[in-house]
Amino acid sequence: MLVAPPWAAVPRFLEELSLDLAVGEPAVGCRVVSFRAAYARPRAEAWQLTLQLFGQLGQRGWHRAAPITVADRRGFRWALESLLEQAHGGSPHRVALLARDVEALSVDILEDVAAAWSAYRTRHPVDRRCAVLLATSESASWLHLGNAPKVELVDFAADEAERSITGRTGPLPRAELQAVTRLTGGIPGLVEKVAAAARRSRRLPTTAQAVVDCLGPVRGELRAAVDQAIAHDPLADRLMSLEPDTPEPLEAEVDTPLLRAGLLRRVRSPRGDLVELRAPLIKSLFE
Repeated sequence: MLVAPPWAAVPRFLEELSLDLAVGEPAVGCRVVSFRAAYARPRAEAWQLTLQLFGQLGQRGWHRAAPITVADRRGFRWALESLLEQAHGGSPHRVALLARDVEALSVDILEDVAAAWSAYRTRHPVDRRCAVLLATSESASWLHLGNAPKVELVDFAADEAERSITGRTGPLPRAELQAVTRLTGGIPGLVEKVAAAARRSRRLPTTAQAVVDCLGPVRGELRAAVDQAIAHDPLADRLMSLEPDTPEPLEAEVDTPLLRAGLLRRVRSPRGDLVELRAPLIKSLFE
């Protein structure tokens, strides 16, 4: 399970991970898929979509197999286990499903996916051919896939953010790169927008307002998150008291909603969980 905060650019991360795994040793053949289409669907349609996506494991090219119709949870689990066995037995190399928008699936479907996956792991304790990575949002971090480990997708470090920008734009003045990567806090979705704007204009925005102005729809999302937070006095006080690069001890009651909104990030420390403001430009939205 991969837990991603808002604006983490999950699609890009999964695509890049897929490429890295494909050229690694041993190579892993990946499918990158989304469960977004399962939102608000009847259970039978969500079952069918899930089976369709898992059916891509081990396939050489995208194909649309005949729909698998199941009538109940037991049938769904059996069909899913069958697909895993087909991928395990039919692929000459390791394969993986990299899926996002997992929160679109209902809890009972996720429970059945976890049960089918656990059964597959039990049948194949070694030399397992199939792997699954399910990415979900911070707001749905309560989701579990059996005893599968959870990994948090973290923001770019400063050098990673700089490389992400210059990989699209070519060389740029180092001082400007450092300024803009600090303002964005390395949030991948913001870094992507800055890189796109810089590629068009051949110059980087170097003030908080200039960065905000080039964010497009993300600007509205960020402002909405801040507005919702500062509408509640305890959250507003907490948000205004925190600074980037100055971690403070986690205060779960006020920090949890701010983490889920994407305004704070966790910082691991021997002192326990700490939090800090995710990016300096966030303060420019409420000062």
